[in-house]
Amino acid sequence: MEHGTEADRAAIEKIVVAEDAAWNNGDAVAYSRAISKDCVFTNIFGAVFAGHAGFEAQHARIFSTIYRGTRLRQTIDHMRFIRPDVAIVDTSAEVTGIQALAPGLQAHNGALLTKLLQVFVKDDGAWKIASYHNVDVKAAPKAP
Repeated sequence: MEHGTEADRAAIEKIVVAEDAAWNNGDAVAYSRAISKDCVFTNIFGAVFAGHAGFEAQHARIFSTIYRGTRLRQTIDHMRFIRPDVAIVDTSAEVTGIQALAPGLQAHNGALLTKLLQVFVKDDGAWKIASYHNVDVKAAPKAP
C-alpha cells in the first residue's frame, strides 16, 4: 500500500533538488541540512560516518578537495513510502567536472555515476534523512 501524499513526495523531491544545488555551490552546511542528527552515511568507498556532524565534516572535506568545483545532478529512480512517515528514495547521480578520479572509481563519458539510497523519516512534520548509502556504478563485466 502506498502511504505518501503528493505533498510528501513534493517535499522529498525539493530536498533532492536542494542537495544538487548545495553540492554545486560546494556548501556542506546546506548539503547537510536535511540530514538527521543520528544519520548513518556510507560513502562510495564503504567508509561509514555516523551523525550529522560527521556527514557535514566529510562533505566539507570533499568539497574543498577532490570534488571542488564539481556538479551533481540526481534523478529520482524510485520513491517508496514504507509508512506515512518513512520513505526510501533511490537516485541515479552524475558528478561532472572531476579533475582526477580516486583509485578504484570509473569514469563514464567523463562523469562519475553513482546510485544513492536515502531513507527519509518524517518527524514533527519535517522530512529528514536517517540513512544515506552511496555506491559507484561499475562497468558491466565482460562475458568470458
